Amino acid sequence: MFNIALLGRDIGYTRSPRIHDAIAQSVGVQVHTDVIDVSYDMLESAVRNAVSEYDGLYVTKPYKYDIKRYIGCDAVGAINLVRCKDRAAFNTDGVGFLRALDRNFDGRSGKVRSALILGAGGAAYSVAAALKSRDIKPYVLNRTLMHAVKLCAATGAELYVNQPVELAVNCTSVGADGDDVLKNLCVLPDFEYAFDLIYSDVPTPFMRRCAASGAVVQDGADMLIYQAIEGDRILFGIEADVESVFDIVKHKVMQRS
Repeated sequence: MFNIALLGRDIGYTRSPRIHDAIAQSVGVQVHTDVIDVSYDMLESAVRNAVSEYDGLYVTKPYKYDIKRYIGCDAVGAINLVRCKDRAAFNTDGVGFLRALDRNFDGRSGKVRSALILGAGGAAYSVAAALKSRDIKPYVLNRTLMHAVKLCAATGAELYVNQPVELAVNCTSVGADGDDVLKNLCVLPDFEYAFDLIYSDVPTPFMRRCAASGAVVQDGADMLIYQAIEGDRILFGIEADVESVFDIVKHKVMQRS
């Protein structure tokens, strides 16, 4: 039995326990997943307790950077997984993003030469690095310029000043509440592809605007599954066919009503 947890703030909506349970069943292991929803003032004690009690600790918004100071980690960029026995830190978001990109854009992502990243939080770092690994030039646009500059310095991305791009990726949480990230950033949805890391039962305003302009759009559901499969591979120490596991989990957990 593997005991894992997901740590974040305001994450009562999460489907992670069901996702990890489905992954474990598909590869023949048992897992129990807890959700640790904690405020910032309780973060240190929550992390220390979790690392001593669980086999693996997944980390989500907004703690993918803050957690590093409590596990003695000097990794560059955000992390979303701690293997507790040796406090090894990982980020599986980039792997999840690229696999979802390939699956949902049906090979057409090979046409993408540049991309606009909206936001400069932990997910944006993972996406920027993943894009660079595919020789796709990332540009960054964020409401706070200082954070965008920091992201560019760390990843080799560049600031966005209306360069033409084929792909736009929303790495912010704007849209989960029905707001439109493009409205506040004054960017026209002139893209061939649009990827929203938010998972929602209905298309987000970002996806609707991009689709209306002719873009192929995708939300973050598949990325969520793929990053969990990669993380559980690390924790469980079991290799399995990724696409077969993905299909099982998607059917069990993410089918919309």
